Amino acid sequence: MSDDEAIPVPGSPEELPYSPIEDPADDVDLAGSTLRDILTLLGYADTQITAREPETPGDGTGLIEQIFDIYGNDDDTSDELGVLIGRRGETLSAVQYLVNTIVSKGGNKPPVFGVDIEGYRRRREEMLVDLARDIAQEVRETGDVITLEPMPAHERRIVHIALREEEGVRTESVGSGEDRQVEILPDD
Repeated sequence: MSDDEAIPVPGSPEELPYSPIEDPADDVDLAGSTLRDILTLLGYADTQITAREPETPGDGTGLIEQIFDIYGNDDDTSDELGVLIGRRGETLSAVQYLVNTIVSKGGNKPPVFGVDIEGYRRRREEMLVDLARDIAQEVRETGDVITLEPMPAHERRIVHIALREEEGVRTESVGSGEDRQVEILPDD
């Protein structure tokens, strides 16, 4: 098929970005423009990106330099962005990894950036904190050890931090790789 016969992907931009911006002002500028390019290439040009400081353990306070929040400019675009979140945030994590990989090409130990879409990570953090506290209460009442489902490191961190100050329980990570889990145990 020749270029004249090619059928464009719906929503694809007229001019495609072919490389990261030449002279970014700083790593935040490079990360933001890289994220915009990724969204544009994927057909999500009708989005808003804002940058903010990390505020909670789920944002990666102490680990992440900036969080880029992505929102659709209308309800249809917001609904379509669910594809970029993926199953349990896996696609979102891949987009974040891609942005950080491109930024790190500059060398000199660049900062790490977080990406959130339509508040997904914030809602997930709230759900994990509530779950952790409910399970902690059950562990205190029964004395049983309860093991949560396998979850990524950043989600395990949320659970550990949420229960760090809880009386009568402690947490441990067990397992390896993608099967790593948090155990909530009675405090001896």
